[in-house]
Parts: sequence; structure tokens; C-alpha cells
Amino acid sequence: MKSSGFTLIEMLVALVVVAMAGIVVSSSVSGVSNQTFSIERRQLAHWVGENHLVRLKLDLRQRASTPPTGRDTQRVDMAGRRWEVRTEIKQTTQPELRRIEVDVFELERGSPIGPLDHISAFFAR
Repeated sequence: MKSSGFTLIEMLVALVVVAMAGIVVSSSVSGVSNQTFSIERRQLAHWVGENHLVRLKLDLRQRASTPPTGRDTQRVDMAGRRWEVRTEIKQTTQPELRRIEVDVFELERGSPIGPLDHISAFFAR
């Protein structure tokens, strides 16, 4: 008498195939999640850097003299995160022109991660 249905071996093979497919899907979703977090972090860092640069340029416009060269570090909050912004103003070959370098780091437990973004700009009096 022939019985229809699956044998135990066939069921185990099917279970292994489904489990492997689940592992592949799970790792793909995890990879996409990590990429999304990284893109979000870098985009926010870029906005922090741009905001800082605009504030700096507005401040420098109010001064009557050429901005001094040097380095500065500030901490800001944006989007529920803490950021460290490092600014360096460098001299150029033109006496009235300055190069501004802005690096943005995210602070996690007080430690900077990055730089996540770097912006260069020029400012003339």
C-alpha cells in the first residue's frame, strides 16, 4: 500500500532550505539597516558642518578686518545628537583671502567618531 505525503527526510531538507533563506534575508535586511544609519549620520554631519560654516561666515562679515588664522573646536546639538565641530582658518597666498576647513565628528559617550564630514570654503574680507 502506497501512502502519499512527505517523508521525514524530505521535511528536514525543506526545513533547512527555509532556514537558509531566512538567514539570507535577515542578513540582507541588517546590511540595509546599517547602510541607512551610516547615510543618515553622514547627512546630519554635513548639515552640522554647513550650519557652522554659515554662522562663521556671518560672524566674519561683521568684522572689519581679515579673519585671524587658527583652530577652534565647538560642540553643538542637532537632531538629538551631540557633535564636535573642528574649524581651522588658514592663510592663503592672497593676503585678504582665508581658507576655512570644517571637520564634523559625532560624539558617542564623549568620544569623537569621524570625521564624518569635511567642508572647505574660502572667505575674503
